[in-house]
Parts: sequence; C-alpha cells; structure tokens
Amino acid sequence: MPILARDNYWILETEHTAYACGVGAQGLPEHVYWGARLPFAGDYPAIAQTGDWASFSGAAHMLPAEYPAYAGPSYTEPCLKLTSADGVRDTVLRFAGATVSDGATPELRVTLRDVDYPLTVTLGYRVHEAHDLIERWAEIANMGDAPVTLERAWSALWHLPWGGEYRLSHLFGRWFEEWQIRREVLQPGVKVKESRRITTSHTANPWFALDRGAAGEEQGEVWFGVLAWSGNWKLAAEVTDFGATRVGIGLNDWDFAWHLNPGETFTTPASIAGYTSGGFGAASRTLHDYARARLPHGKTLHPVLYNSWEAVFFDVREATQMAVAERAAQMGVELFVMDDGWFHVRTVDNAGLGDWWPDEVKFPNG
Repeated sequence: MPILARDNYWILETEHTAYACGVGAQGLPEHVYWGARLPFAGDYPAIAQTGDWASFSGAAHMLPAEYPAYAGPSYTEPCLKLTSADGVRDTVLRFAGATVSDGATPELRVTLRDVDYPLTVTLGYRVHEAHDLIERWAEIANMGDAPVTLERAWSALWHLPWGGEYRLSHLFGRWFEEWQIRREVLQPGVKVKESRRITTSHTANPWFALDRGAAGEEQGEVWFGVLAWSGNWKLAAEVTDFGATRVGIGLNDWDFAWHLNPGETFTTPASIAGYTSGGFGAASRTLHDYARARLPHGKTLHPVLYNSWEAVFFDVREATQMAVAERAAQMGVELFVMDDGWFHVRTVDNAGLGDWWPDEVKFPNG
C-alpha cells in the first residue's frame, strides 16, 4: 500500500522511494525521512525528540516542521504568514486530524487548526507511485466571520537528510542564453531564487536539485523538485545554524497579499518532488516522464517545425519565403513559421513593432 498510517505517523512509498512524516511532541507534523524505499515499515526512523537547545534556540526554531507558520521564537523561513482582522500576525497551528484515501493516486490529508482563531490549514500529499514522485500542496480555510490577509502561502517545505554540505543546482538565463545550469554549495543562511515577472521567466525557473557534491549525470543521490505554477514564484534553500537543510517553494510573497474572506479556502499550487540514486539524468527523466503522462497532450507527436527567421532575418519577402518553404518541405518539415520581419515597415530592429499587419511591399499579394 503506497500510504502506511500508524498512530499519526505516515509513510508514503513509491516504487523505489519513500517519504515519512508524523505528529511530534509539539503537536505538529514533522519531517522524518526522504530517500530510498526501505524493506519494512519498521525500518523507517521514529520521530525525533526536539527540545530546547538554549533559551535563545527553542524547540520551535529547531523543529523540522512540515509546514511552519509565522509564530513565536522560530527564525527559519515559514511557509505561512498572515494577518488576522484584529492585526495579530502569529498563527499557532496544531494537529487536528488526518485522512488517507486510496485510488490511482493515493492521498494523505493532514488538517491543522489555529489554537486561537477559526482557521484551518490542510496539507495535501499525493503519491505518484509509478513515477517515484510525491506531490504536496496546502489549503488555507477561513472558518470565521472576519477576513484574513495572506502574506505568504507556500506549497511545501522539503527537508533534506541531516548532516553534511549540499550542492544546489538551479537554472539561470537571459535573452539568448536561456536555461543555463548553475551549481553551488549551500552555506549557512538562505539562498533565494525567484521570479517577479508574472511568469516563471527565462531568468530563473522553479526547479531545484540537491546533492552532496559528488552526483553526476548517471550516478549519485539527488533530491529534486518543481513548482506547478506559471506565475511569480520563490524558492528558498536554507541551511540553519544547526546544519539542517531545507527548501521552501511556492508563490512569491513579493508584492503579494490575498484577502481570504469568511468561508473561503485558498489552495496553493502543487510542488512535485522526488529522490533518486541515479544522478541528475535519472531526476530529469523522472520529471519528463511524469509531465508526458500527466499534462494535457503530453504524448502527442507534434509537427516538425521550421522557423524562417535565421535564414533571411529582415529580408522577409514572398519570394524568399516561398523558396525557403519549398526547401524545408523537402527536408520533411511539416509546419512553416514566419517569426519576424513580415509586418508593416519591419526592415530594421527598431521599426514596425506593434504594426501587426502584413507589409504591403514585402507581400503584395497579402
């Protein structure tokens, strides 16, 4: 069974991997395990006993919470931050119940309730067993009679096995140089990647991969994930002062505020993540296979496309395009695209943009 439940402790198993969490002494779901699937349920570790390290580093600060909220003496990155109608900003959540449902994609739902306000947070976990992936999201429900303002509502916090340095792989780019991979060893503190462009953007992408510095294309442990969202996003890879490594991912809280009215529920985008011992190549293939299987038209064979821009640049004319199209067809091209240069007075780079009708000189026949 993909989800094993026992005494508020849950093991989510895919074909080759496992993810475990459970309710600890603080009354909150805590991360326990993420890695290779183990032979028996009893092989997974128990929930760690988290206590105060010192008067200035209490249990709240050290807790490996699955979905920490802004409250009390916790100084790590929270997943949830809000302001109640009376101006109170602390959100003190406690475990209120959980349900497990079977099916093609088994699902665990863990409900948390604010101890002072009529607000609930439901953490969703979905097991994609054949794809070796875990999907997570959160649902914030205002059960009261006054509005609440959400200031941060991330999808998930992914905890890495404790100990040692981790290397973060992420994507960077700019015009004409998209999808450049960068790898850097994480240091104590917070490394932020984000987009404020209303799109995922070509400058960065909501994807991460973490390894211990030695993984290659086909070997080594890699923990990886994405955010299923095409708008502003934020990723925060944090190494705490006690050596814990975690990655929070979700909607960007830059210039963000969501007024959650009474009776309304806010559902975050999903974050999908996985583990592999087969290096970055296996991680990449896992996500590609998942996308082809789950996204609309993922397995559709698309036509072979030819873009004529690089062949002629601004010399886009009926005669040149017909000649290029004939040669493209001989090569087996099925879809011919005129990208640029076809519209009104588009003869140089600083002219014609916005004049979206065919140039009468270049195309006298329309």
